Amino acid sequence: MLPGLLLCLGLAALSYGIAAWPALNTVVPLSALTVGILVGVVVRLCVPLPTACEPGVRWTLHYLLRAGIVLLGFRVVAQDLLSVGMGGLALVAVAVTSTIVLSVVLGRLLKLPDTLSVLVGCGTGICGASAVVAVDGVIRAREQDVACAIAMVTVFGTAAMFAYPSLAAHMGLSESAYSAWAGSSIHEVAQALAAGFAFDPAAGVQASLYKLSRVALLVPVCAVLALWWRRRAQEGDRDFRSAPFPWFVVGFVLMVVLNSATPMPSALHDGLIGLDAALLSAAMVAMGLQTRLASVLGLGWRALALGLALAVWISAVALGGALLIG
Repeated sequence: MLPGLLLCLGLAALSYGIAAWPALNTVVPLSALTVGILVGVVVRLCVPLPTACEPGVRWTLHYLLRAGIVLLGFRVVAQDLLSVGMGGLALVAVAVTSTIVLSVVLGRLLKLPDTLSVLVGCGTGICGASAVVAVDGVIRAREQDVACAIAMVTVFGTAAMFAYPSLAAHMGLSESAYSAWAGSSIHEVAQALAAGFAFDPAAGVQASLYKLSRVALLVPVCAVLALWWRRRAQEGDRDFRSAPFPWFVVGFVLMVVLNSATPMPSALHDGLIGLDAALLSAAMVAMGLQTRLASVLGLGWRALALGLALAVWISAVALGGALLIG
């Protein structure tokens, strides 16, 4: 296992450096997760992966990914979620649910596999790349589906991050309406925060609460998908492979409860969040190393159309809801 594990950890460290590079970060803020899968894809494309590295890469993708999703629970505090109010929680629930359902419907019309449609819908609706990899742990999609879904949420989430502040100025949105709109619709956590603070500091804080409410929906979404996938596999659908129960989601819930109920020293809390980011980045590198770029490109314009349609949909739904509750 060691050669592949060390390769993934080393490339994850490189991804951190690239993501934190000021020349890039000020222009296009990207998370280490997004950079990690890009680094993995580029390395796989340019350098033949030694056979000795393959077992460690697979081990990293399977186990470090699930450990990272469990530790993701330390980013969520139940008390913060309730602070957005019943109207905010309803907005988040409608935006996320409708986006995932629409993704499956449009994906079938575009003749895309359900695995890809579900990943793009969850990445758009919940929390970008983190949601994509968490849901992949439940439905066991193809590597090219995962890479394509992450590409879609990165492209359209970045576009929203830059567009929202200027659009809000022209629309004359209030601080509360803007934070609800941005937090309920922009894909990645980092993208939502950047868009919120671009409006003003208070909007950035409030947008983060809406965004964390969406992250919390990982639990019910993964549970529903696990039941759906198991039922389809039992019915003999060859496109649906039976997946084991996602115990890592239970771990995520336990970490949320622990984080909400037990005061924790800030140094320990920050260390756990940093460890979580490192584990997920290494898993993203492993995902990139196992991705065949030609397979991703072979999905063509249909995947791009799906990503664009979902980005427009969740933005419109969130804006309408934000105006009602703002």
